[in-house]
Amino acid sequence: MTRHLLACLVRLSRRCLPTLRSLGGSRPSGPLLLPPWRPRFPPRDRLELLRTRERLRIASELHDVVAHDLSVMTLGVGAGRVFMDKDPVRAIQTLREVEESGRQVLGDLQRMMALLRVDGAARGPQPCLAELPALLHAFRAAGLDVTFTEEGVRQARPTLELSAYRIVEEALGNAMRPGAARSAAVRLRWTQGVLDLTIRDDGAPRERLLGTWERAALFGGSVTARVVSGGFEMRVRLLAGQSPSLRPIEKAASRS
Repeated sequence: MTRHLLACLVRLSRRCLPTLRSLGGSRPSGPLLLPPWRPRFPPRDRLELLRTRERLRIASELHDVVAHDLSVMTLGVGAGRVFMDKDPVRAIQTLREVEESGRQVLGDLQRMMALLRVDGAARGPQPCLAELPALLHAFRAAGLDVTFTEEGVRQARPTLELSAYRIVEEALGNAMRPGAARSAAVRLRWTQGVLDLTIRDDGAPRERLLGTWERAALFGGSVTARVVSGGFEMRVRLLAGQSPSLRPIEKAASRS
C-alpha cells in the first residue's frame, strides 16, 4: 500500500513539474533570499508624518526670518530714540521703517501659526490666568473636586500665563482620565522672577506629561512628578523673567 502511494506521488510530480517551471521561471541555484523587512506605514499615516515634518522645517525657517526682523526692529527703535533730539527727521524715517518691518513680522507670524495650527483648534484669543477659575469650574462640573490657591504678586505676561494655563489644564485632565482622581489641589506661587505650580491629586501613578515638559522648557523651567502619600503630585517651575525659546519645536523636529 505504501509503495503504491509513493508511486502515485512520483507520477503526479512528474506531470506537474513542467507546469510549475513555466509558472515560476527557472529554479534558483542558490538559497532562497528574502528581502529585508521594513516597517511600512499606511499611506495616510505616512503622508501625515511627511506633512508634519515639512511643516516643522518651514516653521523653523520662518522663525529664523522673524527673529532677524525683530532684531532689526529693536535696533531701529533704539536708533530712533537716539536721533529723536539731534535729528528728528531721521528719527521719524527710522521709526517708519520699523513700523513697516513690524507689519511684515506680524504677517510672517500669522502665516507660521496658520501653518502649525491643529485642525479643529479654536481660532479665538488664547486663554490667560484670568480664565483659570472658569477652567476649574468646568473640571468640577465633570466630577473632579478642585481647590485653588495663589500666592504672591502675579507677573502678567501673555506667553507665561498661557503656558501656566495649559499646564494646569493638562495636569487636571490627566488626573481625571488615566489617574481616575476624585479631588485635586492647584497652587500658584509667585516669587521674584519665578512661578511655581503645584498640582496634587488623589489619583493613581502615571507617566509624565510631554506637553508640560515642553512648556516648562520654553521658560528654562523644570518639572518634578512623583507619587506621594495618597496620590500623585506634579511641580513645575517657570522662570518668569526669561524669554521663551524655540527648543520644544527643535526637539519635535528631531523626533519626527
